[in-house]
This record gives sequence, C-alpha cells and structure tokens, in this order.
Amino acid sequence: MGIKQAWEKVLVHIVPPKTVEDEESKESYFIPGALVTTLFFLWGFSYGLLDTLNKHFQNVLGITTTETTYMQVAYFGAYFVTSPIAGMILKRIGYKKTIILGLLLYVLGALCFYPSATNRVYGGFVGSLFTIACGLAMLENCANTYINIIGSRRWAALRINISQGFNGIGTTISPVVASYAFFGGNDSETGNLDSVKWTYVGVGCAVFVIAIIFCFARIPEFDEEAQMAAEADATGENVKRASLLSPHLWFGAITQFVYTGNQVGIASMFIYYATIVGGYDDAFSSQLLALAQMCFTIGRFVGAGFMRWYKPAHLLAFFSFAAIVATICAIAVDTPQATYTLLVILFFESIMFPTNFSLATKDLGRNYKYGAPIVIMGVAGGALFPPLMALIKDHRSIHLSFILPLIGFVMEFVYGIWVHKWIRYVKEDPAAIDPEKETTSNSAEKRSVVEEQQERVSIQDVQEVK
Repeated sequence: MGIKQAWEKVLVHIVPPKTVEDEESKESYFIPGALVTTLFFLWGFSYGLLDTLNKHFQNVLGITTTETTYMQVAYFGAYFVTSPIAGMILKRIGYKKTIILGLLLYVLGALCFYPSATNRVYGGFVGSLFTIACGLAMLENCANTYINIIGSRRWAALRINISQGFNGIGTTISPVVASYAFFGGNDSETGNLDSVKWTYVGVGCAVFVIAIIFCFARIPEFDEEAQMAAEADATGENVKRASLLSPHLWFGAITQFVYTGNQVGIASMFIYYATIVGGYDDAFSSQLLALAQMCFTIGRFVGAGFMRWYKPAHLLAFFSFAAIVATICAIAVDTPQATYTLLVILFFESIMFPTNFSLATKDLGRNYKYGAPIVIMGVAGGALFPPLMALIKDHRSIHLSFILPLIGFVMEFVYGIWVHKWIRYVKEDPAAIDPEKETTSNSAEKRSVVEEQQERVSIQDVQEVK
C-alpha cells in the first residue's frame, strides 16, 4: 500500500466510501490533510527549541533557573490569550486564512530574534516567543479541529494521535539541532548569541515558504453540523450535538491545562535533572532530551495503533497509570539511572494531549469552533508548572519538583475513567449531553399540550353555538 492510499484509509476517511461522491470527496481531502499535518511538525520543532534555550540563556546571560522559565510563561500564556480570539477568527474567515495568519505571526516572532540577540535583551526574546506562540495558538486551533472533523467520528482520536506524532518528530529533531547550534559553538565564551539569531532567522524563512504554499493550496471548509448529520444517516447512529456547557468539555479543558503543565514542566527540567542527578554535561543532556522526545513520538504512533482495538478513554487511563509509576520512581530514586525514568514518562504521556482534545470536543457539531479553543486554552498550563517546578528545585530539590507532574497524571487517570462512563451515560440518555436540546424538547412538549387544550376549547365553543 502506498503512502497516499495509507493516508486516505487511516488519516482521512477510515470509513469506506458509500458513493462516487464520497470517493471524490476522499480524494480531495488528501492534499489538505497532508498540508495541515505539516503544521503539527512546526509547533513541535518550535517547542523543542524552547526547552534547550532555557539552559543556553542561563549559560550565556547568567540568569537564574526561575528567570529562564519566563519564556515558558510567555510562550504558553499566549495560548490562553489568543485561543478565544483564534476561535472567533476561525469562525469568521475559515481555516485557510486563519492558518496563513498564524504562520505570518510565527515568521514575525522568529525574525524578532535577530535584534534581541544582537542587543542581548532577554525581554526581547520573551516578547518574540510570545509572538510566535500567538501564531502557534491559531495553528493549533485550526489543525487539531480540522484533523478531528475531517473523517469519521469513531476514528477521530486515532487520526489526531497520528497527526500529533509529527509534532513529536519536530520535538525530537529540534533538540539535536539545538545541541549543535547552541552548545556546539563558542557563544558561552564570547558572550554573544549569534547561533540563536541565525537559527531563528532560518526557521522564519522556512515558515514563510510554507505560508506561501498555503496561499495557493485548496483547503476545503466544513459544516460540522451537517457532517455530523450525514454520518448519523450513513451509520444509523443517533448522534446528539454536545452543548458548550457539557461536563466532558470543561473537565477535558481542565485536564488539558494540567497535562500541558506536566509536559512542559518535565521537559524544561529534563536537562537540569540529567546534569544534577545523572551527572551528564549540557550537550549530552540535550541529546538525551532528543532521545526522550523520540520515545514521546513512538508512544504517539504506538498509542494510535492500539486505538484500532481499544477505546481512547481506556488507553488514556492505562498510559496515565504507567506515567504515575514512572514519576514516583523519578522522585524516589537518586542514582544516575533515574534519568532514564524520564524517557519512560515521555513515552506514556505521549497520547494525552491529542486524546484529551478528541474526547473533550466529541460531538460538538456547530459548537466545534467555539469549544475547541476552550480546550486549546488549556495549553496555558505550560506557563504555570515550569516556574513552580523551578521554584521547588531551587529551594528544595530537583526530585521534589516532580510532585507537580505526579498530581497531574493522577488527574489524567481520573479523567480517562470518568469520560468513558460519561460517554456511556450519554448514549443511554442523549439529552444529558445537551441541556439546550432538553429545554427545547420540554418547551415543544409544553406548546403541544397548550395547543391541544386550545383546540378542545374551540371544539366545545362550536358545539355550544350549534
């Protein structure tokens, strides 16, 4: 089977086409789906560079561990600020134009690294990363939603885990690039940041080329409500649209907040953990981080494969439990080998973000473009955990700082168990997923009773007249 056929079968449609129109529709989604998947690589690469910048800026600019986390605060705080705006923009101008706008913001932020590096202004770097993250927030809102709705609801979690696997590839490659670009030169001796400056200029130019490609590409728009109705007709399933007040959406958003804090906090502390507990140098620790990100990427593809046979909520609970065990080992064990427990943690945390997103936005229909930004806002958790973990590390120990991720993984485990029971409950009582529908239904019943009473009164009046 060729790459194109595999993409069509697994990533785009999954459900075999019923008509010639469906076959043509499936064909038309191949290129847009592939292009949108490249966006996952972009923010994975950007995020991977961010983790390595922490240690590099500490070496060159002489700032504290807590100060280095300001970049995480700006980067992930931008998601909280931008995601609601991105949702409104997406609703108004569609996927294609919102993607292009996000890419141009990415380019602007990357190019702003040039004056910041030239003048050695740490605040300039923080502002540049905030601009990049504003663009990435738009891209995440578009890409995650697009991949989630482009095919069958049944395989939404599988599709998004596969696409998010390319995000993992980006985070795997970028620490390797950074280890040679940032630590391979003489920035620490000379006190300049030329390696950072030219790395981000190159990234900005590459992203600008991608923006031009999207300008000429055909990205079909979707009517999410109509697509849900069409699938319900095709499968015979009774699909109900979820309300923006649905518990699975808001619990999922909170869980996403905590998970992203886990992911970013662990990654930002990884090199410190490897140097302090493992006794490795900065360059090797950066390469070890790349190996951990490789485990993360493999975990996403492995998790997506298991979703062919197991329910996403069950896998989420299992992976969370395994991450809990590995995190306890990272806290309790004080030997160089303990560093490798972080690789295990990254493997099992891999499916959490895309699976959370898929489960939290399940069956939103026309509410998709408003509900998805609520979940993406949870990425702001990455702004909270790194400084807290750094504070614990500076005042207590690197081991105790991992108590925060432990709490987060426990929440993930609870959500995986709860959301499975919630989905079963909704199938038994569809009105529970949409209080608005229940209210509308009750109102309709009341109107019918009133109309029936009025009709009876009218008949009695006519009989009296006769």
